[in-house]
Amino acid sequence: MAPKLATKPRDKDKSNAQKMPRLPKNARIEKRPILRPPIPSPYTGADQKKVIYVSTKMPFISAVKRVRKLLGEIDKRSMGKVDLVEGKGSDKQKLRKLGERTNASTGKEPEEVVLKATNRAIQNVLGLALFFQGQDDCRVRLRTGTVGVVDDIVESAIPKGAETVEVEEEEEELPESRVRKASFVEVAITLM
Repeated sequence: MAPKLATKPRDKDKSNAQKMPRLPKNARIEKRPILRPPIPSPYTGADQKKVIYVSTKMPFISAVKRVRKLLGEIDKRSMGKVDLVEGKGSDKQKLRKLGERTNASTGKEPEEVVLKATNRAIQNVLGLALFFQGQDDCRVRLRTGTVGVVDDIVESAIPKGAETVEVEEEEEELPESRVRKASFVEVAITLM
């Protein structure tokens, strides 16, 4: 028999998570899309973050091709200018070995492609992370967290069967919106 692990009961008062107040029956929630900054061109420099937002409907192969395209552009930029001409006389020799990568950001971490997903799309982005982890030329790092998402609260019509229910004269004002927490996963892919 395996030894039983001693567990400590949770103290409910110490938890940071609090339930949101219940909405009245005549209200419903409309979810807003998550706010995201505009996606920069793949040809921009190392100062712009290369981000791909993964959704539940994104095909696996097209996501792989997008990442490979961005990694190819990063590789081209990191190679720098290749000059195979030797200098004459007092000029210094200008010969760089082919295949030698120079980090364009000089001294900083290498440029990375970031895959981001929330909620149900987390499964897709983890599948992509596993795929690129199996590649010989890629390094994969995972980051997790939560993000605040705004939902609108809208009054809806009272159902026909609920008309007989007495409505209290003192109705609480409905808030226009509320913030909920959504989980997200970031997968950072860099070339070795």
